[in-house]
Amino acid sequence: MRLHSLSQSRGPRASHLLLVALIALLGASLLTLANAPRALACPVCISPDKITLSGDGVTGTASVTDAMLLTSFSTAQFMGFEQRAPIDPPVHTGPGVELTRYYNNTGVPASFWTQGFDHMRYYPGVSGQPGFIYYEGPVSDEARTFAEGMNFWQRDGKWFALTSAEQDEMGQLLAAANGNPQNSSAVPPPFTSPGAKASNPPGILSALASVPLAVVILLACLALLGVGVGYRLLYTRRHPRAFSPMAETED
Repeated sequence: MRLHSLSQSRGPRASHLLLVALIALLGASLLTLANAPRALACPVCISPDKITLSGDGVTGTASVTDAMLLTSFSTAQFMGFEQRAPIDPPVHTGPGVELTRYYNNTGVPASFWTQGFDHMRYYPGVSGQPGFIYYEGPVSDEARTFAEGMNFWQRDGKWFALTSAEQDEMGQLLAAANGNPQNSSAVPPPFTSPGAKASNPPGILSALASVPLAVVILLACLALLGVGVGYRLLYTRRHPRAFSPMAETED
């Protein structure tokens, strides 16, 4: 009888262990999301490996690869995830200076290094005031598909004002570009007129892209937890004596 009781207790013990494991997985996932660097889930949230510049004041196409300088131009800080409200189109002339960000790390398509990820145009301010950025968006369909999952499309075709600190960083980037060897044969991404209206993705893509990664992981953990609870309820119905206190006292 004792052997029979022990065999019956394996069911609830396995169920309890499953629930504990799922709860631990849920807690670990939330803790990881709260403390892990954003780059673990977003390979373009770190500093770009290269920025090319072309246009007003730049001969040909210049490449800047200074890792310390490029830190200020990651999508986590500049034209990416940071909170930034668009402004009305400012008074501007000429094509401005085009900036294209390139990434060459694990987790991104090869085209992010050969063609670039996204591009924008810088226009200086008047009388020494901070300038402006016209964000043109991803440079290719592959980059656009990648960016839609991070809500970058919301910036396409919009103007943004730089802060004083960002203007200083932009000045350092331009100075580095003017000090680097030029490549007149490089072709920058096609120019999108600031007056042209940017097209938004379909509504279903916008809805899916608006769901944060943390919510997706949380829902996945809750789904696993639900599976564990369902398994326990099903086992209880099929083996009611396994969870009965009387079953443990029988000899």
